[in-house]
Amino acid sequence: MGNMNFIQKSNLFSFTGTRCLRNEYFHNDCRICIDLCPKGAFHIIRNKLTLFENECVECAGCIGSCPTEALEIESFDPNGFAASYQYQKELTLSCKVSTPCLGVFDVEHYTVMALRGDKSVTCDMSHCAGCILNENGKLEQSIRSKIDTANDLLEKIQSAHRIETIEEKEEQADRRALFRKGFEKIKESVANESQAHVAMTTAHHQLPDMRMPLKRVMLKNSLKEIVGNLETTAFSENSPLFFNKQIDFQTCTNCGECTQFCPTDALFPTSDKQGIYFSQGKCIGCGICEDICKPKAIKAKEGFDLVSIAFDRAEQLVHYEMVMCHECRCPFPYKGGEPICDRCESYTKQFSTMFTLAKDL
Repeated sequence: MGNMNFIQKSNLFSFTGTRCLRNEYFHNDCRICIDLCPKGAFHIIRNKLTLFENECVECAGCIGSCPTEALEIESFDPNGFAASYQYQKELTLSCKVSTPCLGVFDVEHYTVMALRGDKSVTCDMSHCAGCILNENGKLEQSIRSKIDTANDLLEKIQSAHRIETIEEKEEQADRRALFRKGFEKIKESVANESQAHVAMTTAHHQLPDMRMPLKRVMLKNSLKEIVGNLETTAFSENSPLFFNKQIDFQTCTNCGECTQFCPTDALFPTSDKQGIYFSQGKCIGCGICEDICKPKAIKAKEGFDLVSIAFDRAEQLVHYEMVMCHECRCPFPYKGGEPICDRCESYTKQFSTMFTLAKDL
């Protein structure tokens, strides 16, 4: 095993622990890649995700599902492929011809390809059910779920394009031989020095203070081009792709922990540090903010707005007036009533007997 805190590589496949949600926040229980991996190559060691390189077969089926792009394969950059999809010679997505396992793509990739291309995107899934990597059925289910989510968004925005699938069953063949053939094809592409380049995703992650996954940036850029022509941009229902938050004014203590631990800066403080902003376009739905909030003031909120998402518009969720506590003389977020902070008020109630005079007993 390599160092669990940094980059672990299994020949072509790599896992960057410092971008993993589970490793970023101790209490996060994300296990998407663990559940998807057909060979059980991911393990939890001391509550941190660790790749066992000798168990990884480098199928790339887990890559698209990682919300923070902590998983990569050197031979194929799904972001680069999606960005240049309309210029590809082979437009049918197939692990036999043009791509690794279709699990390398996420909802954002499928949507970007449909929005930027001249026609609908076609995915060859005729052999997914019988694939050696799909022994537990989870990988195929994950791919189909992403396609359904992408199509749901494309339908909402009345796009002329969809993600279509080829379902015809192929003739019986040696599944292991097919997998070996596909893997050798990937290795050959890497060995060809004329095709060597810095992947878009790798270059994106090297930018200073860049915490936003590139696939989300690409989707927002694609939405910018069409959002002005949409009849409806605000939707009241929940979405598995976009997320919304609300903060209860009376419950929030303005401690700032939610803004400190947000992995994509979707929650960030106001300039005077007395309030909190939220940007829908940056939220990846990790749930860290809701979990870390001790008074449970942060909740999920229904609805999403494509204009706000595309242009990273932020909404101020709460803002407080800071006043001096009459007891401890420390500033605190004032919410009305007596100018006494929660700590002093709680202390007074909890230890009220300590302040009782002897003559009053």
